[in-house]
Amino acid sequence: MIETPPKSASTTWVSLSAAAVMACISLPGHAVILTATADIKGCTDASISGRATLREEMTDEGIKEVTIHLKVEGLSDGKHAVHIHETAACEPCGAAKGHHDPGPFGQTRPDSAGDTVPATDINHPYHMGDLINIEVKRGRGSMRHTSNRMTLSAGRLTLFDGDGSSFIIHTNEDTYCDQESDLKKGCAGGSRDACGIIKAD
Repeated sequence: MIETPPKSASTTWVSLSAAAVMACISLPGHAVILTATADIKGCTDASISGRATLREEMTDEGIKEVTIHLKVEGLSDGKHAVHIHETAACEPCGAAKGHHDPGPFGQTRPDSAGDTVPATDINHPYHMGDLINIEVKRGRGSMRHTSNRMTLSAGRLTLFDGDGSSFIIHTNEDTYCDQESDLKKGCAGGSRDACGIIKAD
């Protein structure tokens, strides 16, 4: 009868370590977390500043969700529209182009192209980059929002496609263009007050 030689302490430790690593990889709580940031600056007003953080996590069902936390100072009091736009450019703020909306049927224009009221050509608020308003009081505003319409990781909804993405904060509030009386130019917030290019950490 051939006896199996006893394992050395180092061999046993390596085996246990490998098992522990495999256990961590398989645990849902140890999923990879991706983060990104954007420094917010005024389009024409240098007193506007802020910062956005983005954090992507996976749900138990395997859906990627991105939580956005935005803080800003220097905007006028009241509600301001916030969107992710399709290009990583802020000089001028119009260089950020339209709303982030990838896909074969994407329509990135923020609101109506014509003056007809009610408009018939508005896709907002169904763009992938459409977010909620930020409310500013005494010159300071904070907004937190979670969306599964975008990702930081690779894929068809990624914010890090060939030309990147930016935040735009608008002068007025977003009425979400979801009522017939709202279907007109400017329903998505109007002119642009601030911009910030989204960068992966």
